[in-house]
Amino acid sequence: MIKLGILPLILAMALVGATLQDPADDQPGPRLQQPAQSTVDLPAQPGVHPPARSDVDPRARSQVGSDDIPSELQRTIPMPEDVVVARSTQGVAATLNEDATRVALQVLEEGGNAMDAAAAAWMALAVVSPNQTGLGGGGYILYHEAATGQTSFVDANIRAGKDARPDIFLDDDGEPMENEEIRARGLAVGVPGLVRGFDVALKRWGTRYFDDLTGPAIRLAEEGWPVDRELSLRIHQTRESLGPAAREVYLNDDEPLLPGDLLIQEDKARTLRLIQNHGSSAFYQGEIAQATASFVQELGGFLTEEDFHGYNVSVEPALFFSYGHYQVATNPNAAGGATVATLLGILDPFELELMDPRSPERYHLLLEATRLASAGVNEYFADPEFVDRPWQGLLSPGFLESRRSQIRPDRKNEELDATDPWDFQVGAPFHTRSQHPDYREPEPTSPSEVGWSWDEGTDHFTIVDREGNVVVVTTTLGVGWVGGHMVPGYGFMLNVTGGYFDDEPEGAHEIRPGKRPRSSMTPTMVFRNGEPVLTTGSPSPAGMQHIQVMLNILEHGMDPANALAEPRVAPDDIWEEGVPEEALRRLREMGHDMDEESTDRGAVVLLVRQGHAWLGAADPRRDGIAMGVAVQE
Repeated sequence: MIKLGILPLILAMALVGATLQDPADDQPGPRLQQPAQSTVDLPAQPGVHPPARSDVDPRARSQVGSDDIPSELQRTIPMPEDVVVARSTQGVAATLNEDATRVALQVLEEGGNAMDAAAAAWMALAVVSPNQTGLGGGGYILYHEAATGQTSFVDANIRAGKDARPDIFLDDDGEPMENEEIRARGLAVGVPGLVRGFDVALKRWGTRYFDDLTGPAIRLAEEGWPVDRELSLRIHQTRESLGPAAREVYLNDDEPLLPGDLLIQEDKARTLRLIQNHGSSAFYQGEIAQATASFVQELGGFLTEEDFHGYNVSVEPALFFSYGHYQVATNPNAAGGATVATLLGILDPFELELMDPRSPERYHLLLEATRLASAGVNEYFADPEFVDRPWQGLLSPGFLESRRSQIRPDRKNEELDATDPWDFQVGAPFHTRSQHPDYREPEPTSPSEVGWSWDEGTDHFTIVDREGNVVVVTTTLGVGWVGGHMVPGYGFMLNVTGGYFDDEPEGAHEIRPGKRPRSSMTPTMVFRNGEPVLTTGSPSPAGMQHIQVMLNILEHGMDPANALAEPRVAPDDIWEEGVPEEALRRLREMGHDMDEESTDRGAVVLLVRQGHAWLGAADPRRDGIAMGVAVQE
């Protein structure tokens, strides 16, 4: 630990990033402190649920949320003892919903592998966390296959329909429409990718298929389940924007469902049964595609059945880069992966392990590095099928130093220079003129203009099996519940992530037929000596909260419970309860306009390898829970 006020000395140290493990040590996994008291070796008994958040002593944790939301629904910042840490050598599942975690655990216990468990968990989440994921969304799957040592990335992001054109978000006067109008007219709906994504992933790496994995989700939908706090919170937040079909399901006498209310979703059960019986073709080539396209067109959108027929995912190697003695794998296709790589590249030379985790100097460094890592990245890292990206330049020492050198030790830099990664890469970008006849060079975004999105329509989970196969999944509807569109008769909400394209033509993110929109989602794995030792990710990745948790483990040796409970800060001047008052005072003196009130900054889900076992934990900020396969004596 260092004393406050000596950050200039730390910033001057351009040394190799710290590691918590001697390079000669062959013990896999980062070295952790003693696990918290809540660490468990075995899953909870069936039917036994952790305490509801309203049952926990409110003095232990601060409540966060809007004043017009019932207090018992508001999220809480956890203490380490609130985090359930599962440990097993035979498999661990960690999700943000207990029922989904149990579904994944059951698949693992029955001999299924990590991908089998992931598909079953995702379908369960589509039922019990429909505000965060679903059949109508898109996302990413990062998978490490132990037998081959290969780490692959499945891009199942949504795609724009064939009738998309760059000016589709402009009104009759040539001005950009308001987001509310874009969503209301169905213009923000893209072709969902997750059903095809898990179809491809199961066929490549799974041992079972939809016919054998959909049953638990169907039972949850048909028989019903008690609404939890998180879903009730989201219904309260979006009650005015929900469309007619959604209101029939999620409101009772025009009032939002409350925790404990039984939620039966017959239409969704029927949709899931079609997928169970006919595979992904039921979703992309049958009545579901026809009904969805017709509904979107009735709203004023442009999706067609042919768009569903032609949808496919891409499968490619993950993006790998180094951080100290570790190797990090993440999203190779979207701006989120570029931001993670830049952020860790900027931080790598600093000796973070010498800093007090709650010192203003460390918070300042994280805030400035995140701002610098995000500045302009969106303008360069669009869909690689349409835009060339400067990966070599972004990861070059020169580019990283050009960003790192702008961090002032004792003051927020209000005039950051968003240096161009193409200036550090040999050659010029190639342009696919047939797809981009009007392509123009992107204009770098000033770090002061970066928008920070906190996505309430996103989910994240991670699973490891007994063979060492590891999967990390992030899925999203965007802010789909703000759009409010449920496909009548089929029970699933539609995404609005097509609205993440630029609203004006001629940029890297202009909408084009078949194009995938920008995304900050970054399912991430950390490797040491070629073996995975940590996974992380978040439904709210824009502020790099999951990277803060990762650094808590790799640099400060925290166990999963303490790493998750540690209070976080974000570049939009948001902070969580637990950040010391003295640190906030000093940050404000440095020029950070920290909010007066605290709030939460999203959930994080992780796995950490410890010897031959894995520890799993999921953030109580969204009532997450991890469970491990029982070890047979």
